[in-house]
Amino acid sequence: MQLKLTSLFGRRPDVDEDEDVAVSYDPSEDLVDAPPLRRAKSAKGRGRYPDAPRLASPMKWALSRVANHVTFSDKRMVAWYLLDPQRWSFRTIADGESLIEAHAGQIAELVGRTVYGRITTRPYAVETWAEAAWENSPAPTEGFAKILERDQIQLASRMQSDKLVYLGVDLGSRSSAVNLTGRVIADVARRELEALQRRLDEIDEIMSGPGVDAIPAVGNDMAWLLARSFALGCPAPTQDTVEETHWSKEDLHELVGATHWSAEPLAQSVRVDSTMSDRPITRHVVVLTVGRMGELHIPEVDEPWIAKTDKLPFPVEWAFRVDVRSSDETSKEMNKLSDRVLAQRDHYVGDHGKQPPRQLARQADRASAVEDEQRSGFDGLATRTRGWYRIAVSAPTQEEALQRAKVVQKIYKPAIKIEREFDQFRLAREFVPMEPLANTGHTRHLPILKLAAGVPAATAEVGDKRGVLIGYTSGFAERPVTWDPWFGPEVVEGSGLVPIVGGLGAGKSFFAGGVVYKTGAQGVPWTVLDPSGRLGALAQLPEFRGVATAVNLLQSEPGALNPYALVPEPQVVWFREESDPQHALALAKSAAEAQRRDLMTDTLRWCLPAEDQDDQAALAILRDAVARAEARPHSTAQGVLIALQHSDVDRDLAARILRRLREASERELSRLFFATPSSGNHGGVLSDRRMTFFSLKGLAQIDEHKPKTEWSYDELMSRPVMSLAAWSALRSVYRADFNERKGMFLDEVHEITAVSTGRTLVQKVATDTRKHDIAALVSTQNAANVIGQNINNFIGAAFVGKTTDEEAQVHNCRLLGLPAGVGYEAEFAKLSRRSRRSEITGTPREFIFRDGMGGEDGKGGVEKIRVDYSNHERLIAALNTTADPSKRRALELVAEEGAA
Repeated sequence: MQLKLTSLFGRRPDVDEDEDVAVSYDPSEDLVDAPPLRRAKSAKGRGRYPDAPRLASPMKWALSRVANHVTFSDKRMVAWYLLDPQRWSFRTIADGESLIEAHAGQIAELVGRTVYGRITTRPYAVETWAEAAWENSPAPTEGFAKILERDQIQLASRMQSDKLVYLGVDLGSRSSAVNLTGRVIADVARRELEALQRRLDEIDEIMSGPGVDAIPAVGNDMAWLLARSFALGCPAPTQDTVEETHWSKEDLHELVGATHWSAEPLAQSVRVDSTMSDRPITRHVVVLTVGRMGELHIPEVDEPWIAKTDKLPFPVEWAFRVDVRSSDETSKEMNKLSDRVLAQRDHYVGDHGKQPPRQLARQADRASAVEDEQRSGFDGLATRTRGWYRIAVSAPTQEEALQRAKVVQKIYKPAIKIEREFDQFRLAREFVPMEPLANTGHTRHLPILKLAAGVPAATAEVGDKRGVLIGYTSGFAERPVTWDPWFGPEVVEGSGLVPIVGGLGAGKSFFAGGVVYKTGAQGVPWTVLDPSGRLGALAQLPEFRGVATAVNLLQSEPGALNPYALVPEPQVVWFREESDPQHALALAKSAAEAQRRDLMTDTLRWCLPAEDQDDQAALAILRDAVARAEARPHSTAQGVLIALQHSDVDRDLAARILRRLREASERELSRLFFATPSSGNHGGVLSDRRMTFFSLKGLAQIDEHKPKTEWSYDELMSRPVMSLAAWSALRSVYRADFNERKGMFLDEVHEITAVSTGRTLVQKVATDTRKHDIAALVSTQNAANVIGQNINNFIGAAFVGKTTDEEAQVHNCRLLGLPAGVGYEAEFAKLSRRSRRSEITGTPREFIFRDGMGGEDGKGGVEKIRVDYSNHERLIAALNTTADPSKRRALELVAEEGAA
């Protein structure tokens, strides 16, 4: 069977994993379709590119064939597995230790075998993501096409790639006698294959265990491993689907024949030449070796030592070979070491009469402790390993590659010494499966726990691969973060409630505005309640021309916030999954009427003077009048006033309440609650546009430190207005099709939850988002305003920004599902840090993002991200809420007068 691997080397020019490196890096260096190299004088028989190597005579490699996930040389067999990425950020110390012990326990089961490791990268599939985001759009607009184009350009300009971690397990060798006999007697070969299959099944089970979570590397995964190994350091193209699982030596020639390695004697690097898209590509590879290692405190203090290179702004490859040693072998070696130490001690004391160095005593104690560990415990965590660890960096020139190698050495100082050895050619060959060990220098004898503490599969992975680009991870490593707010309700079958928490200036409105902008351009209808009115500028952007409007509720007609009309009438389609939809509908209608009465009672109560709001007799009369009035969607507060007029209980008090409410119906803010059957707005729809931005610009801010009796009329009215405005936004969402995606953003939700009906609204949103396919973003300054509503189990994703208050930090931990009191609280104060002397505004905002996509604890990945909309200039200008004295209106008037 001939394997078609041409696609591995047919790279599109927009796919590039080696771009945007801060260390002597030119983004154009890795473009496959770059201009041809400068011509030198023609060399006989060398064609158009005289500097290109001859690829007609490929190098000799040990790899001879591949069957499924097993690679073969003439004598040995290795089974390869791809590890599942492991979240490391925001793990507790206990969780980190559990992960390390689980990984160590699984590897310890491979005692007596050699384990090979290969860590490489795969370019982030920008085009694939863009196609997925487009297909995930309900009704993508021309504006969204331009948004995707700008985001793709930004992604292509950065070194974005996904880390792939492969582990290979040695299956042993075929003896020459069996190999020869098998050619003559078929039954011998059959029995050997059956024994190999049993061995392979056993290893498959071990590698799929907790802590490793690996799957066999077949098809695309095996093709990528080989392509990245033979073309070490070269930019690799995005590959098409590879379905072949059995490759002969002739099949592998398509990979081998496309690359050529060369090195001068005592060279500091290896030159790797590869042919891609009919153009030669050259990289210089420098191989480093892990040397002496000091004490590492992982996870308490230090990061995983293998995964540490993920933070570098250029690709780094790893190859390691580890012998998992038996306890007997380790005990014998420790006994020999002890004997050697004793002999040296006797030599110092007996032969020279000198005090032996303390180092000998420490070595003897350590050897004794290791030997004792081998004879106690049965969980495998005392297992010892012997290994060799190589790191490869590459660049277009040797000088740049050496500079990158120095950066790698620097990040490991002082705990780990990284050596650069001679014989780079043979060291580099270790990165190709089945190649022998170059030398036995710098052998590392590590406990299995220290090896596992490298956590090679640790990565920063959060978000989905179909949503809009919102930024990049900024903690453990930089990775693009794409997020679909409807992934929770549609895929996870969870909640669409998304709290956005942070103090003043944390960037809550900025972040939410970007989500509304990008998903709105996808064709999703949004209803936004923005008290400050700043987000209304989004309605003026070209992407939303003709489909968006900004409405200031404070300037609406009387009755625009009629409480009765703001509670939607339940529809039978909402209960089609119920066993008895009609019965469920009847119950829902009854509950809706009760909710309208509660909303009207709460609203009218705020219209009374402060001294009457807590008067139990007054409240009883008001509740009785609301109960006797009709509570249908078309009802008005006029029915309550009529009921008060005919009240038989304490007529004087009822008359006083009636007078106060009539006065309120004529005042500027409270008139929004009142309408008569013949005049005003009865709470009807205020906008029929796809994008509606409700504002409450001019609404008074409450001073919580003052007693309620000292609040002004405007302060008293701000609470019911906020609550009713939120109900109005919710009603707009419910008006849309049951199966249609809908978005709602409620800013300053802590003002809404200050009243009982506001708290009810948040609870209703939390429980209804899944059934109605709603993404509900709620912004607040304290997570307690959300989790205090007993809805923590109904929260999907969550974003937490900069928070300095200690009590609020504890609530943040609870919201994100992180334990309190173990040090996470301080992380919230470190977000979006800036220098004391910096005068730069608009610095990127950081959040701790929990994606709610399942996982170990059901809450999904948790990572620190940096929101980045810098490539959307009009959006940045619309969301800029920072005051600029140079743009004040007074200066414009002065300029106009001067011109006149």
